[in-house]
Amino acid sequence: MPASAIETGCIDLTLTPGQIGDHFEKILTRPRDLALLRPETDEPSKLSELFGILLARTQVDFANYKENTLNRRIARRMTALGIEDYDGYVDYCRSNVDEVDALHRDLLISVTRFFRDPEQFRKLNEQLEKQLANSGPGPVRVWVAGCATGEEAYSIAILIAELLGGLHALTKTNVQIFATDIDQNAIEVARKGIYPISAAQDIPPQYLKEYFTVGENDISVRQELRNVTLFSQHNVFQDPPFINLNLVTIRNVLIYFNLALQERVLTRLHYSLASGGLLFLGTSETVGEMGIYFEARQGADKIFGKRRGISRELTVLPSTPGSSYLRSQSMRRSAAQTAADQAAQADLSLARAVAPNGVICTRNGDIIEILGDISVYSEIRAGMSTSLNVRMLIDPLRTEAASLIAVATRTEERRDGRWHKASLPNGNRVQLQAFPFINHKGGELHCLLAINSKFEEEKELNFSEISDREQRDYVERMELEIRSTQEALQQTIEELQTANEELQSSNEELQSTNEEFQATNEELETSNEELQSTNEELLTVNEELQISSAERQALASELEAMLVSSPYAIALADQALIIRRLSRVAQEVFGIGELPPTGLHLSHCNLPNGFPALAPIANTVLRLQETRRIPVLSGSDYYTLILSPVLDMHQRLIGISITVSRFDNEPFNDVLRQISKVTRVGFWTQNLQSNDTYVSPEVHAILGMDDTAAGLSLDTILARAHPEDRASLQLQLDPLFKDGGSFEFDARFFDDSGNTLNIGGSLMVFQDSHGENIQLIGVCWDKAKFDERDLMLGCSAAVQNHFAVGIFSFDVVNNVPSWNPPMYDLLGYAQGKHVPSVEMMLERIHPEDRDFAKDGLQDVLTMGQPFHYPLRLQTSDGSYAAAELFAQARSGDADRITHVFGGLQLYRREPE
Repeated sequence: MPASAIETGCIDLTLTPGQIGDHFEKILTRPRDLALLRPETDEPSKLSELFGILLARTQVDFANYKENTLNRRIARRMTALGIEDYDGYVDYCRSNVDEVDALHRDLLISVTRFFRDPEQFRKLNEQLEKQLANSGPGPVRVWVAGCATGEEAYSIAILIAELLGGLHALTKTNVQIFATDIDQNAIEVARKGIYPISAAQDIPPQYLKEYFTVGENDISVRQELRNVTLFSQHNVFQDPPFINLNLVTIRNVLIYFNLALQERVLTRLHYSLASGGLLFLGTSETVGEMGIYFEARQGADKIFGKRRGISRELTVLPSTPGSSYLRSQSMRRSAAQTAADQAAQADLSLARAVAPNGVICTRNGDIIEILGDISVYSEIRAGMSTSLNVRMLIDPLRTEAASLIAVATRTEERRDGRWHKASLPNGNRVQLQAFPFINHKGGELHCLLAINSKFEEEKELNFSEISDREQRDYVERMELEIRSTQEALQQTIEELQTANEELQSSNEELQSTNEEFQATNEELETSNEELQSTNEELLTVNEELQISSAERQALASELEAMLVSSPYAIALADQALIIRRLSRVAQEVFGIGELPPTGLHLSHCNLPNGFPALAPIANTVLRLQETRRIPVLSGSDYYTLILSPVLDMHQRLIGISITVSRFDNEPFNDVLRQISKVTRVGFWTQNLQSNDTYVSPEVHAILGMDDTAAGLSLDTILARAHPEDRASLQLQLDPLFKDGGSFEFDARFFDDSGNTLNIGGSLMVFQDSHGENIQLIGVCWDKAKFDERDLMLGCSAAVQNHFAVGIFSFDVVNNVPSWNPPMYDLLGYAQGKHVPSVEMMLERIHPEDRDFAKDGLQDVLTMGQPFHYPLRLQTSDGSYAAAELFAQARSGDADRITHVFGGLQLYRREPE
């Protein structure tokens, strides 16, 4: 991650984590006082020397950049280098070319995005659609000034492609986009057209799919867009501008310039625009005092058009030498463009017909077109502005013009002014008429101001028909009315003039305040750009963090999936014993409905009965860092509780894992049932808390009880004990229920018929970790039958020993031979020392009888024929005595021989 950040080239210092902390502290404790960099009144700027160094190195003059922006960037460089004094920094720049280049990159804040300010781009799309509808077959020429890394230039190209019909409609003959910037490094990035995958968030999905190639970690601009976009290094206020452009975009560039440089740049852009061309500015920028040259488009406050009429001052007529290019462009205009020009000329012709003498002006009174000859109606005095405005009209009309324009444009209706007395060459009466003048190209509303004049002769009244007294009275009355009317009118005019002057003053104050707000807004926008630049410096680091976060998220998802699907109860807790993750089974075992986002302490778990408290055991495991295994009996279920410390990759303790595995005793009960069935030993289990009881069928048979009876409890069994043995059993049961453990018993019981049964058995009580009895397990057997069997086995062994009869058996399938004890005695072998075999038995048979005995045993083994043959057997003293060998085969499935068994008898005396 640090290496990727260094590769961006935006890193000032490479430090260790400890050094980074010290450097942050140094930055925060240092006051951000930019006053030392600000120029004093009537003194040259202290930055002049640094400007000279930058100009000599980069050929870029920063003298007309806003000093607040420059001061912040310079202070940033000084802080990064640890230089306290500005003069020391200037000396450092003189001797270090790399620092001059670094400062130059910092001053050129290359921040942009695809479709930045989407609402403004939507309005631009509407204006471009109107413009292209009236354009000819010539190329659409666009200049993107200050394009940075090219996202805005490609955004404009996409809009034009959409208006022309798609990506296939883009060719170098119909679209030419010039994207320029002063930063060569940014231009190189723009030419490649490859951007990080995060840039896709700013692109509408329909555009992303059609105009970009999306990779795993980046997006690439399609070649068709790159073919029509030419990137070049260019200084907008020093290098020659492009000309005859349909659109110029210079967004968030003017905010770094002072007012003088802004007007200079806007003048060059005005020259670059073709008639009706559009200017696209940033959200915090305006044309300011250049508003006379640009008109705002209706519904789009940051899109301006080149004013009609003003363009005539800067347009070279086709008849002018050296204008062959313009003539060729004029010849290529379409019928639609010609029709639009004809419509504009028709509007001017109609205006001349309505107002042979007059002006077309803006809402503010700025004159953009003069009709006829208005020289007799205007005057120029000292102190007046040199710009064309209705304030240059003669006094009777000057005051009335502003109000007529305001009323006509507001109501969009014709307004007639009063006839004023005037001493003019063409009349003694003059009048203004205001007509709202609509721009069909979508510009702002203008006003046509017609100036009318006429001669009006003063007629003398004929008083011959009235008396002298009436004549005097009439004249006096008329003079009085006229004088009163004149005074009232004069008073009204003076009041209106005063109000107008006050409004004008207020408007100027508001304009001044607006300019201050605009300057502040530009400063804020500049700061925002700087913050965006700093943010982009961290983009690589952020992307690395996002990748790491995605990997961690994937690991967390995998861990969560494992926990959900795990059949075991697994919980993970940190060193504070807060459970952070647990499986679904663990939620049930620990009694947790849903794990809160903040986790849950181990002590808050609702464990089943029989489980020990987890917190003390967990503390011991964390302290000793050793795994603990604890067997737990809860109810009738057996569990194993495992607590293990969890270490990270550096073997540091980070938490503890808790696993609970349940022993399923149902298979164990199945085994007990099989053993009970084979050995005829009965068993039963009883939960001492719920009294749930299971009794095997063998118990009913051994105790002589009906097997349809319900489950037997301990009290029921004790009730069947013989009175003489019941007290002894109860005496042994009392310590059993107190301390747990087990004991064996031998007692008499009664069956259902009242017969006495001699029963042997064993009882065992299990207790939980708190010492409470939870489970009783008992087994019993018919002691009389077991004793009888042991007696018969003992008697059989005694008879065999008495008559010297040895018995042997051979498991053919498993190749396992076995002898009874008399067999070992007859053959003279020690039981437990010698392993029985056929060869050992044949060695004790007389050599003359050995082969015959061997063949007989082989026939039994292979053909299953019984064998019975007298022979001579060697005794312990080495002599031979008469004996008899018997062997027989036993077959299993498919008549296959599975065992060979038989006997060997030694005759102690000769048979009669």
